[in-house]
Amino acid sequence: MIVLENERIRLELSEETGAVRALRDTVLGIDYIAGEGGNDAFRLETDEGASGNFASFSFSLEQSEAGGQLAYLSWQTESGVSVRAEITLAEGAGGPAFRCSADNGSTVRLLSLEYPILPDFKAITEDGLNDYVAHSFATGVKVHNPMKHFEAGGKGLRYMPYPESFSGASMQFFTYYGLNQGGLYFTAVDGDAHPKWLNFYKNDNGLLEASFIHGCLDMGPGKGIYPPYPIRIEPTEGRDWYEAADLYKGWAEKQLWCAGGKLADRPEAAAYEWLHKEMGVSTFGINAGSDRTAWLAAYHETIGTPMFHVLGPDWTNAPQTFYKGVPGGFDDWFPTCFNEANLAYMKEIGDKYAPFEFDYLYHFEGADGELGKAAAQKFPDNKKSIDAYRFPFLCPAHPYAHDFHVRRDAELQRVNDVDAIYYDISANNILKICMDDSHGHPVGAGRMIEEAYRRNYADTKAAMAEVAGRYVPMGTEMMNETMLGLIDYYQARAGGQPAAPLELWPLRDLLKSGDAELIPMFAYVYQEYGAVRMDGWGKLTEEIGQLYFFTVARTYLWGGLYELNYEYSPMESLGGLENAAEEHYYPFEARGYAFSTQRAAYLGAYAKLRIGAANNYWAYGRMLRPLEFESTRIQLDWFHYNHGKDTPEYNNAGVIEVDAVIHSAWSYKDESTGLFFANVSESAQEVNMKLAPELPGAERVQGSVTVRFYGPGEHAEQLDLDVTGLGEVKLHIPARCVAMIELI
Repeated sequence: MIVLENERIRLELSEETGAVRALRDTVLGIDYIAGEGGNDAFRLETDEGASGNFASFSFSLEQSEAGGQLAYLSWQTESGVSVRAEITLAEGAGGPAFRCSADNGSTVRLLSLEYPILPDFKAITEDGLNDYVAHSFATGVKVHNPMKHFEAGGKGLRYMPYPESFSGASMQFFTYYGLNQGGLYFTAVDGDAHPKWLNFYKNDNGLLEASFIHGCLDMGPGKGIYPPYPIRIEPTEGRDWYEAADLYKGWAEKQLWCAGGKLADRPEAAAYEWLHKEMGVSTFGINAGSDRTAWLAAYHETIGTPMFHVLGPDWTNAPQTFYKGVPGGFDDWFPTCFNEANLAYMKEIGDKYAPFEFDYLYHFEGADGELGKAAAQKFPDNKKSIDAYRFPFLCPAHPYAHDFHVRRDAELQRVNDVDAIYYDISANNILKICMDDSHGHPVGAGRMIEEAYRRNYADTKAAMAEVAGRYVPMGTEMMNETMLGLIDYYQARAGGQPAAPLELWPLRDLLKSGDAELIPMFAYVYQEYGAVRMDGWGKLTEEIGQLYFFTVARTYLWGGLYELNYEYSPMESLGGLENAAEEHYYPFEARGYAFSTQRAAYLGAYAKLRIGAANNYWAYGRMLRPLEFESTRIQLDWFHYNHGKDTPEYNNAGVIEVDAVIHSAWSYKDESTGLFFANVSESAQEVNMKLAPELPGAERVQGSVTVRFYGPGEHAEQLDLDVTGLGEVKLHIPARCVAMIELI
């Protein structure tokens, strides 16, 4: 047995294969791996598929220069590929670091290398009842008892689809833990955005497996794979997912994508503060080319704050739709056909807008088709994703794609003076691989594709700003950490699940049962760096169900803007009339669901809080670990019809159990703390909690704090709450109101 051991961790590998056989936390007394052997030590992917087969294996053990242990592993394949690994376990109580590479002395083409593979994890707590995996898939998801709920070859976190980012993950870490018993934190220490897949799933042994797949940047005979970063695995105490997120945040804040600093500290942020300070609600998909002023007026009168509208795609010269085509080159985009009444009314009432663009989809038979064909992105046959990638994409590394992107949007700014720009099916959810080396990159490309997206965004943003004479915010579908500093806002939908499409849909059954849940992982790590999340996928109708009240509250308490969405279904009926499918970019079915002023007023209460008393926290603040308290559980119904008619989610409905009181805690510049408690139920709720002395401002609390209640009424109510030595605090929250406690 090959053994590496320090004060806390014991790692065992097979002398015959180099495969991981055991991983033990000797301090907590937890054996994480229950392997019996026979597992792959690595998996090497070629055009023929992935395999862990090898002809010979050797290893050596040494002392590292820092005093820890160092293992060198080497495998030779029959075809002449040498796979090498290096495992370091430092002195003290930390975990191992794994590095790997593949020297290709063969005529085969290497596509990826999977290493390390940590197989056969067993349950940590009895029967897994208090076990969780928390993963940065989408922007964060937590699955209860993955040993029970994951399936070999089925539900799990491997080859995840949309959003692509790092194979579905917006960040490069995940954690598996038994609550308050112990766990492990897994991360790729890569600040340069190399392509990778972060996997946690059930293997063919019926046990859980963790692994990392590294993409090849230059594919071809004789060319190897050389990831320049380590994979680290650290022991944790199992203090929920926040423990791992704190570890990751300590590293992430030092990376290039955070170099611009926190939003609250940026002197140039005043140039686009309207996005953070003035917008109370967002909409998505309202027709750009048809008069929708009646609906804009209804929202304005009942919600009561300015709104940010990402308009639908129907503003281009050639059709840009969800079902019958996209534009090609420049002449397919111009002249534009925005409805001028919409633009004039939005300007009058203080609303802002962004046009929707499929910025990398291209009609190769349209304008400049031959130029587009030369720049077409070519994907590998095995995409390691459920997504099929049938869309016609431009490769961002091709010079034409860059020049066209910049020219098109600079012209859009010149002719329409847009407030912002939005890109759909773009850098955050396209596989960053291109197999066509005629574009000026090697086959595969990987990180070069990432860099090309960043360059194209940066140059386009600069060109639009030069034309406008001001900063023009840029947004995308979904978010990846590497785009922080360039992307100012993003559209998400996971917050509306199960009454929403796309993100997390591979875990949809677990979301519906409550065995999986959205967590604010991305916001917890990165909120203060300025990317605004638009989420919720809502409508102001009674028919979508009671889950609406929960989704609105949670979206705001987690720092987002609630999104009213009109992509796949009509707008609310006003006076018995709704917008016609003939004027839309997707052939939706008529509904006739009436506009609800009561729901608009509820949304308006949170919108006003967003641009008012909570603004420093939700727009500029740092999310803190929430306080602990018990909440009543309630059943809320939901109905999901705003989706493609050929999808299984269309017209899906159900009931889900949620907390009656949602809570979040925020700090602002370490000067103050904002505590928020949203009662989403139809009856008053009592909260018993203890103010933590480590909260910014808490050490100066004496006697009482002021609690303000916000709801659909005209004025906020407030009271003084007695606080004795930061002990137990009892809070009574009226139905469908949010309470705010500020410690200054």
